[in-house]
Amino acid sequence: MSQNRYKTKNAVIYLVSPKNPDNFWTMQSSVDAVGVKTLMPNAALATLVSLTPEDVSITYRYCDENVSRIDFTMDCDLVALTGYTLHAHRIEEIYKEFHTRGVPVALGGSFATLNVARAGTMCDYLFKGEAEYTWPRFLHDWTGGSAESLYEQNGFVDLNESPPPDWSFVKGKDYLYFSVQTSRGCPNNCDFCDAIRLVGRKYRHKNIDQIMTEIQNAYDAGAETVFFSEDNFIVNKNFTKTLLRQIISWNTKQRRPLSFSCQATVQVGYDEEILGLLADARFSVMFLGVESVRRECLEEVNKGQMSRYDPRYSVTNISRYGIIPFIGLIVGFDHDDENTFDEIKTFLDETGSPIASISVLNAPEGTTLYNRMKEQDRIIEDFAGLWHFSTNIVPRAMTMKELSLRHRSLFRDLYRPDNFEKRVITWMSHIEYFTTLYRDSSTTWSKIKKFFPILKYYLLHEPGDAVSLFFRLLKRSWRINPRLIKKTITVMSQYCHYRDFSEETYKKALEHYGEKKQRISA
Repeated sequence: MSQNRYKTKNAVIYLVSPKNPDNFWTMQSSVDAVGVKTLMPNAALATLVSLTPEDVSITYRYCDENVSRIDFTMDCDLVALTGYTLHAHRIEEIYKEFHTRGVPVALGGSFATLNVARAGTMCDYLFKGEAEYTWPRFLHDWTGGSAESLYEQNGFVDLNESPPPDWSFVKGKDYLYFSVQTSRGCPNNCDFCDAIRLVGRKYRHKNIDQIMTEIQNAYDAGAETVFFSEDNFIVNKNFTKTLLRQIISWNTKQRRPLSFSCQATVQVGYDEEILGLLADARFSVMFLGVESVRRECLEEVNKGQMSRYDPRYSVTNISRYGIIPFIGLIVGFDHDDENTFDEIKTFLDETGSPIASISVLNAPEGTTLYNRMKEQDRIIEDFAGLWHFSTNIVPRAMTMKELSLRHRSLFRDLYRPDNFEKRVITWMSHIEYFTTLYRDSSTTWSKIKKFFPILKYYLLHEPGDAVSLFFRLLKRSWRINPRLIKKTITVMSQYCHYRDFSEETYKKALEHYGEKKQRISA
């Protein structure tokens, strides 16, 4: 297809967000329970629209495959795709379909950046790294008939030059969350993490006005919850505090205040000022990368700095402010053994952490851990990439079968109704602070309206013990403090997904290893 044709016509670009394979993070049961279509819209594609130079003539069409089907007959001049490694198979399928129709494909994002050789076979134009500078340059080249096959960002962009995503193609009612990114860059250098290959080690943040514009835009697009997508929301504490005060000032003026969630390290639990600001800003959930309850495991992967903070104190203190601690833990370290799984369960029970992600340690290609395991001849080359289910590392302290079955049994056990109920009640008992800044808002009615579709989902789709749990926790929260009702609804809107997912992964493990159910300890 000749590119010179674009010099004299308005080019049509079809932006496509690939369908997510069912996994822990898609939260599909929760999505269904709340009555939306998928987790969150694709901010990367929405940002490409905002990056379009004024002197090129482009019309965009948009498809989120998690919301609607791709129109492979779309009359377009280019398809633009982005995605994570878990999208690789679907990206390849989409590319082949459009390729047979003579439509070129541009591909960027984390998969393209971290897997250049493989991704290069799935597109006509490959984007490596951040796109704030390369996408406008590509559009000028492409519309002028001189586009290159590879656009690589050398160095990292100034985030003050990263425009707010354009949400004009998106319906807020289709999504559970909207995402806002305030910063990029991680000062840590954990052996198993490939994030620094994407965003670098130097911490960079947008200015406060930019971020507030993005929050306002998400609100105007229909968002009810905003997720701050960076791995650690509190890298720069002074900046975080300034941002939180601005969010509070804005949110308290809204007829329909937003809720927020973020990711952080256990260090946040030691800063009372930040915790108070998070509560006043209406942060409902915080993902905490605890990783391991064993110091030796943290030191093993160059995360020894985390052992300076007691995760039990941190998690309990976060709960005092009414924030749900979502605990991220990993098993499969060389210093793990059969006792690790009981230690994790005890930790979650004692801290009253309702929700936890238990994944298996993996070594992404290019990381320090990967290189070390490669030297030890412990890398499984034909790994399928399903990191929540398995690993590409040959375990040292136990067999792969033992690791897999113990992992699944723990995961399933955590979300049994009786165990989950105990943790939720413990979490409720820790709460001491309830913000009073939103008493006159319509927040309560909004949450009550969500109760009915969630209840309907439980009655129609969840087993009887989960339905009974739903009503018991509502009753218990009312007795402890009526203000806990809204938090209980939030917890239960998520529980159905984690319960369903844990049961499914358990069954898959049994099938894979040919085990009888009664032979696997719960």
